[in-house]
Amino acid sequence: MEDELLVALSIREALIEAGFEVDCAHSGSTVLEDRAGVQWAAALVDIGLPDQSGAAVVRHLRQRQPLLPVILTTGLETPETRQFASDLELTILPKPFDETTLIELLKSMLVAHEIAERITQPGTAAPHS
Repeated sequence: MEDELLVALSIREALIEAGFEVDCAHSGSTVLEDRAGVQWAAALVDIGLPDQSGAAVVRHLRQRQPLLPVILTTGLETPETRQFASDLELTILPKPFDETTLIELLKSMLVAHEIAERITQPGTAAPHS
């Protein structure tokens, strides 16, 4: 979710070129209303959206998908934003960021999420050390 169209298009293109399937939205209502039943592998959410706060969108997404990996983007990182990210175990990616950093961060989060899901699935033994 990115409200700046050119930034959104740039991110979308870079992620597609990196092999990701991308669903792009420019407002919170698009995600909360138009895509209510969609399950995502991860989310990139701008904290400053035109119609509602990115924080409200993240809370809603986490209600639907409690373990959803979320990258929170912001051009102005405040103590409140850091506390929110810490409380919900979100990763903050300060703006401006380069697409390579985003792609590497997203890949590492998805791998970590996949490992965590395997460990927590019923009947799956935890890895031995």
